[in-house]
Amino acid sequence: RTLAKDVSYTLLAYGWAGALKTAILQDDVAAADAGKAKLQVLNLATDAGTLDIYLTGNDDLLDDATALTTGLAGGATLSHTSISAGSYRLRVTGNGDKTDLRLDVTGLALTTTQVASLLLVPGPGGVLVHAVLAVQQGTVTALSNQQARVRVVSAVGGNGRVTASVGGSTLASGIVSPTIGNYAQVTANTGALPVVLAVNGAAVPVADLAVAAGGDYTLLVWGPAGAPQTTLVADDNRLPANSGNAKVRLVHVVSGLDAALTLTADFSAIAASIAGGQASAYASVVASSAMRLEVNSPLSSTALYTLSSVNVLAKGLYTVFMMGDSASPVGVLRRER
Repeated sequence: RTLAKDVSYTLLAYGWAGALKTAILQDDVAAADAGKAKLQVLNLATDAGTLDIYLTGNDDLLDDATALTTGLAGGATLSHTSISAGSYRLRVTGNGDKTDLRLDVTGLALTTTQVASLLLVPGPGGVLVHAVLAVQQGTVTALSNQQARVRVVSAVGGNGRVTASVGGSTLASGIVSPTIGNYAQVTANTGALPVVLAVNGAAVPVADLAVAAGGDYTLLVWGPAGAPQTTLVADDNRLPANSGNAKVRLVHVVSGLDAALTLTADFSAIAASIAGGQASAYASVVASSAMRLEVNSPLSSTALYTLSSVNVLAKGLYTVFMMGDSASPVGVLRRER
């Protein structure tokens, strides 16, 4: 870094363990006009992709709002923009999709003549974001996301029907196994997020879930319909660090199969000894337009699931879900991002 004499700077450290990045702000921007503030925006949440940023009143509908900026790519900066001083509701969405809400917080305060930087930083799941407001040569305020994303995978034997709500939000309503649900946002609570679960209409007791704000989670409901089990998986939906690679993992929820499974990509094992109700870590593989994916069990001489000539895209995230019953396992390849 080149630092000039008599100039104040702010050094930003961000990213993930093992992949730390830095940026530097030069804190010598002239004050804004009276009644105005100057705000720049930095998208440091590179895994979240390209984002749109909205500053509105607390009760303003997002459908009617005009973005402060759109298409802000990871690592990009919106230069200082003059806006009216006041208190704002900050909402961040995926690019061009107001329904793809990544952050929604109130209390972003900008005072007259102030110069500030709004920093978008990653949540632990890689999709939702947090924010930090750094006032030039002044205070730093966290604007933390209060939401997490949770989905339900219904994998009960005998095509059992699953109904589930998490934190008061219904995520599955009588869905027939095997089914992979979609992510929905719930209010995060690290100690007591209640779950109401029923399989074929019979209530199933489930302990409260601990989920971190900004995280992604999959609630697996699996096993025999008469004695279902649940597993909460923390999903690492961060993009591959290498632009030419993809990430692939295995989730094993085959009912009645008392054996660990192995996932291979082009005949190389990328997930091994994955027990029932468990998910492997993501493996990084070189992207290919003709990849062979195969899931094997030590109890079978033939593969339980085979896909040939799969187009696995660079920077993509994929999960192979093994579901169904032991007599007739069902494999599903899901592109997560």
